[in-house]
Amino acid sequence: MSSSPENYKAAWNARSATLSDGMAAVDGSADESVLAATGAFTASQVHAALELVPADRVFEIGCGVGRIGAQLAGHVAVWHGIDIAENMASLARARVDSHPGATATAVDGPHLKPFADASMDKGYCVAVFIHMDKEDMVLYLRDVARVLKPGGLFYFDHWNLSHPVGWQRFAYEVDQVARGDAAERKDVARNQFCTPEELRLYVRAAGLELVFEHTDAHLVGMVARKPEHPLPAAAPSPQPIDRSTLTAGSAAVAERLEAARADIGFSPRWVQCFAEACEVLIGGLHPATLLDRWRAEPGPPPEVAIHIAWLDAIWHRHPHLWPPVAA
Repeated sequence: MSSSPENYKAAWNARSATLSDGMAAVDGSADESVLAATGAFTASQVHAALELVPADRVFEIGCGVGRIGAQLAGHVAVWHGIDIAENMASLARARVDSHPGATATAVDGPHLKPFADASMDKGYCVAVFIHMDKEDMVLYLRDVARVLKPGGLFYFDHWNLSHPVGWQRFAYEVDQVARGDAAERKDVARNQFCTPEELRLYVRAAGLELVFEHTDAHLVGMVARKPEHPLPAAAPSPQPIDRSTLTAGSAAVAERLEAARADIGFSPRWVQCFAEACEVLIGGLHPATLLDRWRAEPGPPPEVAIHIAWLDAIWHRHPHLWPPVAA
């Protein structure tokens, strides 16, 4: 295991010293067309989860290079990305600068200080909480509850330790630590993992109501809502959503989101593609073998097409890892 920068901010600034580096840190590809494709897919999930409308003031925690923000900024009144890394925030600003209501700001810790109390309609965090210590994630969720307007929504995802593919991804991290120097500090920006039960506790402890979740994929996705009035003090519950216990406004939102479940979650084929890609990125399979298999599928389906472009770009970025296959 290689030495890591001494703190979280330094780690992500080091990963985004150039646009190419920042793009690679965000989706692995460092390819504009792939970044746009994966960004559009994720933006469609966020759009459905938050029920975005043109008047919305929206924030993103961990905006990176603006992969998602570039897709959403033109559809809302305000899009404000925050990132721990100054380099990332600068790259994101450049990507959204054509939209008058869009910007990005660097912060110095797990907080949302750029936003006043009850000033934002909606927010989201995608593929970022997965890199944080859990204490930092909880601090962010507390501040989400502060900055959302009553009735505001927040969508986030996290590695799902309870799903077979999520566990497979976690096992890679365990093996990586086992191969490393036990006296060396773990990477401060490494992947970390949660169960749905944990995430429910964190959301509810922040004073938010959990109104939607999908847990049948390698990533958990959750939507939380700030109630119109503070909830009674009580121990948070790890139990799934019970609509009968939600406030009236949250129950109505939960019903609407349930109807949009297919647009927010991941299809079984998407999850299968990710698991198959792990055979390459983790298991040692040559990418040509998997790409040939995917390209042989009729179509191929949209989920497969995105993964083909993504894996092909990663291969071209790291040719030393996978030499060309002899004809």
